[in-house]
Amino acid sequence: MPKNHKRKFFCLVCFIFFLIFLKTFIVDIKRVSGTSMEPSLKNGDYVLVFKAAYGVKHPFKNRYVLRRAMPKVEDIIVYRKDGRFTVKRCLGIPQEPIEFSKKLGYNGFYDYSMKVSGKDIPLTAVQFANLGGMLRGVSSMKEVYRIPAGTVLAVGDNLDASWDSRDYGFVLVDGIYGKVVVWEK
Repeated sequence: MPKNHKRKFFCLVCFIFFLIFLKTFIVDIKRVSGTSMEPSLKNGDYVLVFKAAYGVKHPFKNRYVLRRAMPKVEDIIVYRKDGRFTVKRCLGIPQEPIEFSKKLGYNGFYDYSMKVSGKDIPLTAVQFANLGGMLRGVSSMKEVYRIPAGTVLAVGDNLDASWDSRDYGFVLVDGIYGKVVVWEK
């Protein structure tokens, strides 16, 4: 093989390894499926996921090798749920208070909600119980609870169409795949 061909081959191999490293540890592109993040992200939008936003993830395990930051309220995060990538907004960070409330509605049924990061979010009775709204007893009308250490509250922007932390509980910080930094259709 001539010297010039060896150099080109070496450059090609280095470029391929660089791309693999980039996709494994730094950035990825995902396509949004569903309407749970509307109007911010629409079905079919492509998002650029900065995988190194919170640190260096272990490529084969659900943990960080090196953590450099924690998610912030309002970050759009990507994580795996039931084997699929999920895109939601981080509405609560570890140890942040959540105020659960239960009010008797005009129809004789209870209206459940939670207040986190200054936002009031309506809940169903099941969601209320899933997130710990009934931990201190059913008789309490207002309860303050803290998001457990090492977890975040991830909720879709379109509350009516979103299956999120209200339904399956808090998301492990170590399970976060990355942070959405750019999106377009």
